[in-house]
Amino acid sequence: MVSWKGIYFILTLFWGSFFGSIFMLGPFLPLMFVNPSWYRWINNRLVATWLTLPVALLETMFGVKVIITGDAFVPGERSVIIMNHRTRMDWMFLWNCLMRYSYLRLEKICLKASLKGVPGFGR
Repeated sequence: MVSWKGIYFILTLFWGSFFGSIFMLGPFLPLMFVNPSWYRWINNRLVATWLTLPVALLETMFGVKVIITGDAFVPGERSVIIMNHRTRMDWMFLWNCLMRYSYLRLEKICLKASLKGVPGFGR
């Protein structure tokens, strides 16, 4: 049976990404050549703003409750989070955690070496 909530979730993420890339990130592309540090600063904040959408949808539509256990992030200290990718949605759960600590704009992702040759991720 088709879940209408699931279809709405996927379509909202797709169209939000599509139009967000065009209308939010697109106008700042020339800044990448003029002042790369400003471009990164603006881009980090815009992407962090967009990443609140999947988090909000997971919590409001599907009733996902996030419980954070373990060592807390120490403000001002760098952290490394290693993910095992048990599901395809684990990024969204990471964003849930980072949003609660206001770290969404600070997230940086490193992929494993075997993905270097895959178009879109690597070369």
